[in-house]
Amino acid sequence: MIISHTYKYCFFSVPRTASTAISQYLKANCDGHQKGKKHSSYESFLQTAVPEERQYFTFAGVRHPMDSAVSEYFKKKSDHNGKFSRGHFKNGRPINPEAMERYQYLQGTNASFSDYFLKFYTKPYGVGFYEHTLRYMDHIIRYEHLNADFQHVLSSLGIKSGPPPLTPVNPTRKKAQEYWTFYTPEALDRARDVFAFFMGLYGYKVPGGGPL
Repeated sequence: MIISHTYKYCFFSVPRTASTAISQYLKANCDGHQKGKKHSSYESFLQTAVPEERQYFTFAGVRHPMDSAVSEYFKKKSDHNGKFSRGHFKNGRPINPEAMERYQYLQGTNASFSDYFLKFYTKPYGVGFYEHTLRYMDHIIRYEHLNADFQHVLSSLGIKSGPPPLTPVNPTRKKAQEYWTFYTPEALDRARDVFAFFMGLYGYKVPGGGPL
């Protein structure tokens, strides 16, 4: 989490939403300071926050779940930053067993995205304890409108200098192929099912204008 006592904000990092790029900009230009772990939850923030900090402006990011799922697949397939082959993050914290199972499956089978998706995405989609965090945010930055939404946040905080265009710091693939093209018809039907609630909650649609 990034906090600023000068501008009175808290930014909560949600994976695969350009949170690293936003955090770096806030620390370099907006008196932002790291507090706790990178992906600290709002609940953990409340455990140590003083009354004044609880009134700070809060924001975090979301991403179209169909896009996020493709990104997650490529992170595991490519052993992003070597963390899966190590079995732990750089700080020594172990990788979640479910994430390791998915990584090991891909290493053993080299499955396509749709095969991977149909095997592991069987229940209604959620983002773990980040769901609780997102419910308490004053503003949500959508990955798809990253720069416009981030500029809106800075303006709301009274930070007048416009940021340069932000780009994700840890991209998992080039944009040569749009994310929805990885979905077979069967996988797309599954996506409509498991992502329906999340897409409805944050105003996302199936690409091409199709119904949820």
